[in-house]
Amino acid sequence: MLKVHKIAELYNLKLYGDLTDAEINNVNSLDNQKNDGLSWIKNQKSLEKVKKGFFIVGDNLSITNKKNVVYLITNQSAKIIFSKIITELFSPRIDFYLKNCISEHLKNENIKISENVFIGKNVSIGDGTIIYPNVVIEANTVIGDNCIIKSHVSLGTEGLGLELDKTINQLVKFPQLGNVVLENNIDIGPNSTVRRATLDSTIIKSGSKIGSFVNIGHNSEIGKNCILTCNIVTGGSSKIGNNTFIGVNSVIKNGLNIGSNSIIGMGSVVTKELKSNIVAYGNPAKEIRKNT
Repeated sequence: MLKVHKIAELYNLKLYGDLTDAEINNVNSLDNQKNDGLSWIKNQKSLEKVKKGFFIVGDNLSITNKKNVVYLITNQSAKIIFSKIITELFSPRIDFYLKNCISEHLKNENIKISENVFIGKNVSIGDGTIIYPNVVIEANTVIGDNCIIKSHVSLGTEGLGLELDKTINQLVKFPQLGNVVLENNIDIGPNSTVRRATLDSTIIKSGSKIGSFVNIGHNSEIGKNCILTCNIVTGGSSKIGNNTFIGVNSVIKNGLNIGSNSIIGMGSVVTKELKSNIVAYGNPAKEIRKNT
């Protein structure tokens, strides 16, 4: 528990709003605001989402007083200040991510685990799930029932999350404290990676099938009954609707939405949002017809 005015002193921040003597107990995203949680504001448009809690903002933004909201104002990058606060005050020690808790799961007769598997702290694995050799499942991962995780898959690893701190001319790591959630009946092929979210969850919904050498970026959401074939990259915070097929060697730009019931042809580079019920193809990918 940290008093907001103490954090302001530590990081040379100016306070604006009520509750300046209140406590900050956690960090959260704009999509999951808490009364005692700290987040950051990217731009003026993001300010419209502010409802409650504590927010680090740049002094170039126009802020207005809101009930149950406190702004911590910086003349530096709000993202970098937020990263430093997470790293120094809220991140677990590295040992938290290095402890192998596989012995706890080997006692579960309802799942099958092969050799050379790493399972971190606070991992949940549903009944009927099969885990092949050399899989790494990092801390806080949630795996549903009847999932198949093939060899050399990595679940819950960090993404890059880097930002240049111009004051020291070095890249600063944006810590990723979230997790990965696999719902039921998920298959993930060999050598694929699902990266944990920054603060919330990277989610793959029930029934989806992931091929080999697929990289699913942090904060991504894959809908129900999707097929991602092989050598696919989804950038961070991308969302793919239900029942969508993505062909071999395709790339989805970070932050984009792809609608439900769509087909993305092989080798496509998706640089703009795509609607539901379409077939799209190319570099950049464009709608070529409806998916009827």
